[in-house]
Amino acid sequence: MRKIKSIYNILGSLGSYFVTMIFTFITQGMIIKILGIEYSGVNGLFSNILTMLSAAELGLSTTIIFKLYEPIASNNKEKIKSWLNFYKVCYRYVALFVLILGIFMIPFIPMIVGHTSINDNIIILYLISLLDTVISYVMTYKRSLLYADQKNYIINFIHIGYVILMNVMQIIVLYITKNYYYFLFIKLLYRLLENIIINVYVNKNYPYVKEDFIEIDCNEKKDFFSRIRAMLLQKISFVINKGIDNIIISVFLGVAFVGYYTNYHIVITALCGIIFEMISGFGASVGDLLTEKNTEKNYLIYKKINFVNTFITSICITGFLCCIKPFIKLWLGTEYILSTSIVASFCLYLYSDSIRRSITIFKEAAGICKEDQLMYIIMALINLVSSIILCKIIGMSGVIIGTAMSYLFLIFYSYPKYIFEKIFGRKKIEYYKITLKNIILIFVAALFGYYIAEISIANSDLINFIKNGIISVITTVVIYLIGNINTDELKYFVNLLKIKNKV
Repeated sequence: MRKIKSIYNILGSLGSYFVTMIFTFITQGMIIKILGIEYSGVNGLFSNILTMLSAAELGLSTTIIFKLYEPIASNNKEKIKSWLNFYKVCYRYVALFVLILGIFMIPFIPMIVGHTSINDNIIILYLISLLDTVISYVMTYKRSLLYADQKNYIINFIHIGYVILMNVMQIIVLYITKNYYYFLFIKLLYRLLENIIINVYVNKNYPYVKEDFIEIDCNEKKDFFSRIRAMLLQKISFVINKGIDNIIISVFLGVAFVGYYTNYHIVITALCGIIFEMISGFGASVGDLLTEKNTEKNYLIYKKINFVNTFITSICITGFLCCIKPFIKLWLGTEYILSTSIVASFCLYLYSDSIRRSITIFKEAAGICKEDQLMYIIMALINLVSSIILCKIIGMSGVIIGTAMSYLFLIFYSYPKYIFEKIFGRKKIEYYKITLKNIILIFVAALFGYYIAEISIANSDLINFIKNGIISVITTVVIYLIGNINTDELKYFVNLLKIKNKV
């Protein structure tokens, strides 16, 4: 059952993300062609600012899902009701706090945006975006029950409908009215509708959640908030990492450069998202697995997940390096192509953000948050300081490299020390061997793929894009098979494919 739910979750996540990705590209292209590059920059800038405000969530969702694993496994409905209602109260305070904090940011918005030729009122655009973020917290607490019950796919199927309907309406309205206000309002309304539908589904399929409940006792609340405090630094650090780039680029280079950056970052986000959705589908199953307290079994499962994660990451990095230039030409035009150095910086960012997924799902499922909390202060400082310094020296590439450096700090120092040794009972040297081997395989695959793509350039951008994509996949598969020819992980997945073919 655990495997079946994982498969459903992966398929649902992939479907949701592919639909979201397709419409993101279409909508981004429409914004640029109808409204201009600065609107794209402002859209990306506000998204990053509001991402930073989401630090007010404090890791509530992760902690609640962790708390729900055990009562769901034991079918303790009373405990499930208690935690859900506690979560509801917490999120009401979060929504209020985000609203107040967002309003407090208003005086700083013109300074961050800087000079722009946009005719619409920047503050009103920001307030609509802020309200959309606040609404995203309304009635969102019941999602956690579906996540903890390994039914992410339900949320994803609902989200697919939301994305299709919302984006189609946005594109039609933008094309007819050329009004960015209407564009933002549509997103706000459909966000609210999605939350309502999910709540209706949970109420129907888990009717006991509407019954009277017993308050969580003081000791459990104390433990809950101690985890929240421990996750506070981690949450703040990650939202800084996700949100600071556009702000630094806007302040030091200008909001138009944010637009150029956003075009490439959308592609990177799409690739990171595909990797995240595929790997996070194992999350609830890992949480269930860890209740068995079998370190050897945990390690074997980790190696299999890491094998898949590295393989997908390698394909994405090679594909991005080879395909991004013809893709941008096809999507937006030659004038939006950025330099090879910036593309290489994005590849480093893609590696640092994606490769860690296979171990972070164990970290979150195990509830590890206190042990490594100080590491996230260092991570945030590395990002902030290095991004600003490198931005002044080498421009946009420096900002991207600064963010990648902060993730690399976690990958090479924090994760082996605080997660790998604790959960798997293994020495750090094993972690470094696996990581170094995978870095070499990814680098070789990307290098060979890029070289082959460059010496076989065709006259058509579409042909180049398709050809380079095929080259990326083939190169990665060949290099990865050679590099893992005698590993248990490769043998496991080969045998799995043989069994499926027989069936």
